[in-house]
Amino acid sequence: MDYLKSRLQPDINVYASKAAGGLDAYVDTSSKWLWVCLASIVFNPVFWNTVARNEYRNKSMTKMFGGPYNGTYVLAITIFSLGIIRDLIYDKALLAQPASAVLAQPVIRYAGAALFVVGQVLVVTSIWALGITGTYLGDYFGILMSHRVTSFPFNIMENPMYNGSTLCFLGTALWYARPAGVLISAVVFVVYLVALQFEGPFTSKIYSSAEAKKRSAAAKFSSSETTKSAESKSDHSSSAKSTAVPASQPSAGSYARVAGQPATGRDGLESTDPKPVPQLTDLGLGAPLASGGAAAPRGVRTRSRAGRVVDDD
Repeated sequence: MDYLKSRLQPDINVYASKAAGGLDAYVDTSSKWLWVCLASIVFNPVFWNTVARNEYRNKSMTKMFGGPYNGTYVLAITIFSLGIIRDLIYDKALLAQPASAVLAQPVIRYAGAALFVVGQVLVVTSIWALGITGTYLGDYFGILMSHRVTSFPFNIMENPMYNGSTLCFLGTALWYARPAGVLISAVVFVVYLVALQFEGPFTSKIYSSAEAKKRSAAAKFSSSETTKSAESKSDHSSSAKSTAVPASQPSAGSYARVAGQPATGRDGLESTDPKPVPQLTDLGLGAPLASGGAAAPRGVRTRSRAGRVVDDD
């Protein structure tokens, strides 16, 4: 515990004599850790944006690690590790810088602790809401989110992870009472703003391109279905025309009546059409009786009751 207190409690007296020394009294520009820290802060966003864009265009990590998810996880571990290294360098850079009696006041130090906690909450909840692939540039690997995240902390600010990280830098600087840490936190804020100018439009391009591909595929599918439906209707119409019986064609019963044969349907069964009443003239037996029971005209052959053919003459 004593060691922790010694690390957190700055030695104000060491730098009290530098109060009137200008900028050098607050920022030691000769410290190598200051420049290493600034370099690491600038390097990290440049690194992950360069790698992610190369992945989007060439799928290098996907091919190297056997799939988009494997590539995303490897990049996530790399970015997380670089962040840890950057934070350790930042800690060393702060301890190598002069402290400020003004920033060493308890109220400011406690404010710094509160800012650090708020920043950590924003970072952790952002990762929770986005997931590993959403946080660590999975969309550059083709792992797109199905909808826009609107839950906390994205419902209170646009870029909670970058803002939270900046608050962590600032809170640490205030806790250690290092003016150089405040300056470094300002650099972090500017670097993240510049990174967003590249990341925001490119991410929007990824999702708009994916949406355009979906619409194109849906249009092609709809056109294909419409063509198939039209072809099916055309085939059905042609089939119906080829199997239909023309209206002018007599039925089987009509042919049978003319030929004097039993009427049959298409299935070979006897037709249900009414049977015609045969006329004597159709059978060659002479004219029918005249109305009123009168005999047929003379000179016409008729059949007698005995079945003999006689001449009425």
